[in-house]
Amino acid sequence: MVLVQVDGKLSAGELAVKIGNPRLVENALRELEEGGFIAPTLEAASVWEESKRQVQKTGQVSALSQFSTFGPRSKTIPEFVAEESAASSFSTFGKPILPSAGLPAGSGKVGAEAAEPGSRGKGKSLWQWLLLGAGGLCLALVLLVLFYPYQSLRPGIEAAASRLLQTPVHVGGVGVAVWPRPMLVIDRLRIGDAGDSTVEQIRIASPLALLGRQPHVLPNMEIVGASFIADRLATLPLWTAPPTLGSSGLLVRQLRVERMTVSALDLSLRDLSGEILFKPDGSVEKATFETVDRSLRLAAIPGPQGVLLNIDGLAWKPAGSTVSFNALQAKGLLQKGKLLIHEFDSSFLGGVIKGSWLLDWSKALAMAGDVSLNRVDCRKLSAAFIPSLNLDGELAGSLRLRSSGQDWAALWRNVEALLDAEITRGNLHGLDLGEVARRGPGAVVRGGSTKFDRLRANVTINPRLVSARDIQMTAGMVTANGQFLAGRDGVVDGNLTVTMQTSVSTIRTPVRVSGELPDLSAVSK
Repeated sequence: MVLVQVDGKLSAGELAVKIGNPRLVENALRELEEGGFIAPTLEAASVWEESKRQVQKTGQVSALSQFSTFGPRSKTIPEFVAEESAASSFSTFGKPILPSAGLPAGSGKVGAEAAEPGSRGKGKSLWQWLLLGAGGLCLALVLLVLFYPYQSLRPGIEAAASRLLQTPVHVGGVGVAVWPRPMLVIDRLRIGDAGDSTVEQIRIASPLALLGRQPHVLPNMEIVGASFIADRLATLPLWTAPPTLGSSGLLVRQLRVERMTVSALDLSLRDLSGEILFKPDGSVEKATFETVDRSLRLAAIPGPQGVLLNIDGLAWKPAGSTVSFNALQAKGLLQKGKLLIHEFDSSFLGGVIKGSWLLDWSKALAMAGDVSLNRVDCRKLSAAFIPSLNLDGELAGSLRLRSSGQDWAALWRNVEALLDAEITRGNLHGLDLGEVARRGPGAVVRGGSTKFDRLRANVTINPRLVSARDIQMTAGMVTANGQFLAGRDGVVDGNLTVTMQTSVSTIRTPVRVSGELPDLSAVSK
């Protein structure tokens, strides 16, 4: 009966009104469409869309209630089908979406809206799987980084380091650190056959650069807790000839150093930090180091005969010394077995010293130097080196020294020096030459002091004693000439001739000086 009534002009709603049984019309039209007896038209689709808009305005979503002929709402166009597949989106004969029993009117969704949550659910599930896969991949990478057998890299690292330094290198361990940033860590390196130089740790902040073909180029690398003997540091091949591109398979652009110690026998320079910059061919371009308190700074560059050094010091106190260099500038050359400071200029003990100095440790410690002194404070000098001598004034002159010994302490105990000294505006405490000359022959004077305008002497220093010759002292009308000897224990024995010039006469008095510093006695003859 429904098929007979379908003439291509009636809409689904008009047909349901005409027959009077919406459910019968709905089921019949669905079966006819599935059997291929009828097909929807564009006009029907547009009418259906209009009915959907009316339903949305009135808030009615139940497809069955739209076909109901009971009550005042039977005059609205019913909604036969709420949702169809994408292939039949214009069909008005799909399966109706009926509200669940017990749900209030308007609580359901029309077919097109009811299908959207399913599609959104599928999309959300896909993103969840993608995020889960990414998280799993990250976790796998972290586990790989943490539990990778890094010890298997040790032979290759030892071989590369040995080729780079041209000496055997032994590695204690290889691992990874993740804080504060991921890095490859190489521990307990011993350099040389005897392991005379060591490195606590090498940190490579870009370990991925070690992958792939050689040569591996590292932007930066850190060395922590290195201890080098001076000969090993001076003869590193990086200072002299650049390595060929494939010899070591490793090129470093910047090397940072922390807590480095350089030693020669028992003499050492500790807690140096700085950086070494490399040329594109792998050789050293420049190296800079400084102590923790920044009192000493070193700049090193390769030279034809060794490592050229520029040294700057500010209130630098050498280890084990009681004196400091207030301002130091020096240029030197580091070679195997020796350090040559061929020019230095420093503020020292209130004055200025300039000169050159050589330190040799090829067999035992040995040193030699030439120094000029100007306006050095005698009080500070005596307090630092001869505490028992109480002397004021400004010292100028020249000093030539040399020494040798098995260690640093013996080196200074065995110093031999020649000092051509001149002291101006001074005061020698513990001896009064003017008083003994005034008293005349046979007088004994203990203590006192002698002020003078100028004092000149040629001083010879050796491990046993200090001798002063050609002493010439002037103090107004009083002059003194002579010599003296002083032992390491401070015992003094000297002979002077004191001359007192008056307007009418000249008095010359021989005086013998003896005693132990600082208590001296003067006896006139």
